[in-house]
Amino acid sequence: MRILIITLSLGIVIFLVLAGLYIRESDHGDGHLTRMVNGGNPQQGRGAIIRHGCGSCHVIAGVGKASGRVGPKLLEIEHQVYLGGVVPNTPDGMIQWVREPRGFSPETAMPDLGVSEQEARDIAAYLYEN
Repeated sequence: MRILIITLSLGIVIFLVLAGLYIRESDHGDGHLTRMVNGGNPQQGRGAIIRHGCGSCHVIAGVGKASGRVGPKLLEIEHQVYLGGVVPNTPDGMIQWVREPRGFSPETAMPDLGVSEQEARDIAAYLYEN
């Protein structure tokens, strides 16, 4: 019984420590994923999001009038495991999904918008930062 209590207590302590680290990382918004988007410019990404009308389908932090309800909210995207339910959430995966969503999921509601490679890098950098 004593060993069980000690084991459970240790498990709880480890969980709380890891949760605290995770929360601190989120709260500080250190942009660790943004740096991984080589050549991506978050400020340019915001402009590309507006130009391509992403806010007509998505809610996007920091983009006024981006209040669409067709697609998912693009908030805290760095915490998502998959993009569109099919693409692992990595900077390269994000760039490819933004450029050719129907290449990954032909029945997705997200259209191919003709986003260039550079615009996709910039959009990914913006979404990971915000």
